[in-house]
Amino acid sequence: MGKRLALALLALISSNPAVGGLGDLPDLGHPSAVVMSRAQQTAFGKTFLVHARQTYRFVQDPEALAFIRALGRRMVAASLDPQIHFHFYILKNPVVNAFSVPGGYVFVNTGAIIATRNEDELAAVIGHEISHDTQRHIPRLIALSRKLSWAELAGVLAGALLMGTSQFEGGAAVMSLSSAGLADETLQHRRGYESEADHFGLRTMARAGFNPHAMATFFLRLKTYDRFMSVNIPESWRTHPATDIRIAEAENLAARYPNPPIPDRPAFDRFQAALIARQGSPYTVAGRLAEELKGRHDPSALRYGEALADIRLGRIAKARHLLGDLIQASPRVVAYRMALAGLWQDTGHLRAAVGVLQGARALRPRSLWIGALAARTLLAAGDVARAHRLIKRLIERDPYRPSLYRVLAHVYGQRHDYLHAHEALAEALFLQGNSQGAAAELQLAAPFAKRPADRGRLKTLKVAFKEGWTVPPTFP
Repeated sequence: MGKRLALALLALISSNPAVGGLGDLPDLGHPSAVVMSRAQQTAFGKTFLVHARQTYRFVQDPEALAFIRALGRRMVAASLDPQIHFHFYILKNPVVNAFSVPGGYVFVNTGAIIATRNEDELAAVIGHEISHDTQRHIPRLIALSRKLSWAELAGVLAGALLMGTSQFEGGAAVMSLSSAGLADETLQHRRGYESEADHFGLRTMARAGFNPHAMATFFLRLKTYDRFMSVNIPESWRTHPATDIRIAEAENLAARYPNPPIPDRPAFDRFQAALIARQGSPYTVAGRLAEELKGRHDPSALRYGEALADIRLGRIAKARHLLGDLIQASPRVVAYRMALAGLWQDTGHLRAAVGVLQGARALRPRSLWIGALAARTLLAAGDVARAHRLIKRLIERDPYRPSLYRVLAHVYGQRHDYLHAHEALAEALFLQGNSQGAAAELQLAAPFAKRPADRGRLKTLKVAFKEGWTVPPTFP
């Protein structure tokens, strides 16, 4: 997997004119003049995401994504550059790690989330990755690589990204394009960047209202993971400072700030419990939940995780009973209602699921993902007209959300309106950065465009996707 991604990145960086023009040596001169602009970083991040979706396993649970993105937004608002638009994703990977790529794209492994003990520790992870971007570490790495040929420069960047994702073998293979001395030079700078990301990440934590001492606490726990992950990795390839040094630096920095007690945050406990319950063997979930959630004051997260595990095991009556008790005790917690709605969907009780989702929407009327799920459930229940009205309202509120256009495509498919179904799917692909896939969908739509107005609209969309227009089309 790592080697495939390395090759994809190498091709991207070497040939994509949107990413620094790295293929135009006669025009741009020496590589030291290449520094990625913010627009070029954004273009790189979008292209990286397309490759990442083909390589990594992404967590799709909307409740989990809503949590990590809300935390991310809070941290970005307190960062040195709050104007940068960041995107946050969770990867199904037990390795305790997170990484970021240029353009504001932050990826956090489930292993890292489960290893944290509170939201403040997770904020330390997010703050570190945000700081890599706000401090422009990858562009600075490029600017410092004065001795590189174009192929070597592409290799260093691809290798740096891979090694930052714990895909050590892939990263080391790509880094071998450069000389040993050059690798030492760039790695020394990357070690410095890690310390800098810790420093600014800790400051961002404090400004966001989190306890900055949580960073050192998390590093202490990482010593065990670090010893495990570092087996057979030569010290010359290590990009992070030694854990003891990071702990000492984090403690010294945090000493400048108050050290208030870290409050219990039930939403974090539920978020963590759901990730634990939905990965690995459901038969071992109870033990893992008890181990990871021990010491939490509110036992409801543990019961919530057990209910999710029961659903996976087919213990529907038990899960329904657990979720019903949780909803009765905490009627404003949307996560419990969403789990119950999913249970009703999975067992074919679609009308019951619609009813539960209506209650969830009443609690969060502005939630796009709850609205989208309600539209999909209405569609599955055969209420195409209500689903159509609902998804149209959601798109009017946020016309740049790919997932909404996918639901709209299903609505048109149910109505046998294949022209607009392909158009909606093309829009979804375009907003995800997949212009090639969007163009292919327009080709599939062409045979259904019988009227001159329809053919003219497809022609306009084709030009729009090619030139990167961001104005979504109007759908009936």
